[in-house]
Amino acid sequence: MQVLYFAAAAAIGAAIAYMFDPDRGRTRRARIADQAAARARYAAGAVKAKAEYQKGVAKGIIHDVTEPLRGEGTYDDDTLLQKVKSEALGYWPDPQEIEVDITNGMVRVSGTVAKESDRENLIKLIRDVEGVGLIDDRIKVGA
Repeated sequence: MQVLYFAAAAAIGAAIAYMFDPDRGRTRRARIADQAAARARYAAGAVKAKAEYQKGVAKGIIHDVTEPLRGEGTYDDDTLLQKVKSEALGYWPDPQEIEVDITNGMVRVSGTVAKESDRENLIKLIRDVEGVGLIDDRIKVGA
């Protein structure tokens, strides 16, 4: 048992001599302090990242729970016209050939497209704009 105490005391004494060596002790202590500070910063960053993640999860849950309480956006005719032009016709290859008019929330679309699939795609783009209700489709297919 005394050998164990002696070994432990010798190890502690060697560590103290190593850390308080007159030539290199200051450097060794500074390096250990820097490493400890770096580990603390890393741990703080990891905790902050996990907290931000959980904040996002909570925000998503709140959004999912309150979504049924939010009604779909209602817009006046001018605002809805701008939304349709920017969101639907903004993706259309030749928007000059398509005319859009909105009266009391009803979207009237007229113009000419080359194929039936183009007409269907255009109507789908317009229908996907938030606030669009009824669509009066007056698009002609062909030249």
